[in-house]
Amino acid sequence: MKKRYSVIILALLVLSGSAAFAGDDVTVLVNGKKVVSDVPAAIVSDRTMLPFRAVFNALGVKDDSIKWDQNSRSIEVNSGGKYIFLAVGSPGALIGDTLITLDAVPYIENSRTFVPVRFVSEALGANVKWDENTRTVTITKK
Repeated sequence: MKKRYSVIILALLVLSGSAAFAGDDVTVLVNGKKVVSDVPAAIVSDRTMLPFRAVFNALGVKDDSIKWDQNSRSIEVNSGGKYIFLAVGSPGALIGDTLITLDAVPYIENSRTFVPVRFVSEALGANVKWDENTRTVTITKK
């Protein structure tokens, strides 16, 4: 009986995960310029998610300031005096030495690690606005 429930729960998780990505056509703009990524943005838990390099690079973070650790499946960024740490599947993230609870956790899909766009942008000092009508995230970085 337990096995049957496990199979049903697993099937529901797979189906709900797939539904989160269907028809999400979301545009992300940084200072008026569209963020280009080989994997499109997705909406998960009502949060826009993008592959981490796409969003960090669009916000002016150079690749040599971004460290991906395959073993721990974590991302560390040291840029402009800011330190950010995120780990796949973890609801906790660090900005400097302050622990923040994320409402959408980093995950891997299509060999890309997705991170919450608003969290990353605001951690780097940018302002973020969401337009539901056009499904556009507008990020303004000074």
